[in-house]
Amino acid sequence: MKRVILTGGGTGGHCLPIQVTYNSFKKRKIDCYIVTDKRGKTFFSKINNDKIITIWQLIESNSRVSQLINFPIILLQSFVIFFKLNPSFTIGFGGYITFPFLLSGSFLKYQIAAHEANAVLGKANNFLMSRIKYLFTAFIKTRNIHKNFLSKTIHVGMPIRIYKSSKTRKNNSKIYKICVIGGSQGAKSFSDFIPHAIVKLQNDNKFRFLVDHQVRKKELNLVRNIYKSSGIENNVKEFFSDMPRRIFESDLIISRSGSSTVNEIIYYGKPSILIPYPYAADNHQYYNALELKKLLTSKTILHKNLSVKKIYFEILKIIKNKVKRKYINTQVSKVRKLSPSEKMFNIIRNEL
Repeated sequence: MKRVILTGGGTGGHCLPIQVTYNSFKKRKIDCYIVTDKRGKTFFSKINNDKIITIWQLIESNSRVSQLINFPIILLQSFVIFFKLNPSFTIGFGGYITFPFLLSGSFLKYQIAAHEANAVLGKANNFLMSRIKYLFTAFIKTRNIHKNFLSKTIHVGMPIRIYKSSKTRKNNSKIYKICVIGGSQGAKSFSDFIPHAIVKLQNDNKFRFLVDHQVRKKELNLVRNIYKSSGIENNVKEFFSDMPRRIFESDLIISRSGSSTVNEIIYYGKPSILIPYPYAADNHQYYNALELKKLLTSKTILHKNLSVKKIYFEILKIIKNKVKRKYINTQVSKVRKLSPSEKMFNIIRNEL
C-alpha cells in the first residue's frame, strides 16, 4: 500500500483541509498519516490516533523567538518521521510546523508538495518553491508566484467539509438566519459590534432573526445576553462542529476571510459580509475577500472601519436585495462540482 503524509497545524484553516483530504485518500486505499502540532491534533478527534503524529515543541507559542527555538527541534523530529514512514508523497497545508517538515523532506529527496490556501503566496511556500514538486492552490489566481514556478503551480481548489442534504434550502420569509464566524480563535470585535447591529435591525425594521454566533469562551455569556434580552433566537458557542450545515442553512454569513470559510461560502453560494483579520501575514485575508467579491454578493469591511452603524446598513442592503441572493444560488453550480482532494490524488497518483 502506498503511503502519504499530510502535514499542518495550529488552526482550523490548516487542519480542516487535511481532515477532508485524509478521508478522501483513505477511500482510495492510501495509507495516510497526519503530522501536526498539539493545537492541530484537536481537529482530528474522529481519526484513528495511530495515524496521527504530534510534533513536540519546547515552547507552545507563535512568537518569533519560540519559532526560532522550536525550528531545529521540529526539523530533527521530521527527519526521524521521514525515515520511519518512508512516504511516497507528502503534502503540506500550512501552520508553523509545515515549513521545517517539508524542508527536511526536501533535504532527504522525498516527493513533496504544498497547498497554498490563500490568494497570496505565503513566505514559507515561497521559500520552498524551488524544492517542491507541486504547488496546489485554492484560488484560480494566487499572487506573488514567480514566473519560473508557474509550471509547477496547479489550481485544485480548497478541500472543504461538505454538508450533504437531500433537501433544498428554502428561505423563511419570516425569519432571517445569520451565521457569524470569527475564525477558529474567535474575534472580540465581532462580539462588540455585530450583536448590537442585529438588535438594532430587529427593533427598527421588525425583522425576526435566528443567529448562530461563534465567540471566544470569555464572551459567551455577554453575547448570549445581548441576543436574549432582545428576544432574538440564538445559538452562541465557542465552536460549532457542524459549521457546514449552519452555513448551508443561513441567509447571510458575517465572517473573517480565512480561506476555508471563504471557500465554504463560495460552495454554498451565500451572501456575505467579510471583515479580514488585519494582522494576517501579507494581508492575505483581504485578498481572499477580494476573490469572493468577484464571484458573489460580498461586502468587505476593513477592521478599522468596523462599527455598529456600518454592519447595520450592510446587512439591511443584503436583506432587501432578493434578486442578487437568487443570482448567487444559480452562479455557483459549477463550483459545487469541484473535488480538490480528488484532483490532488489524480495529480500525485503517478508518483505513488
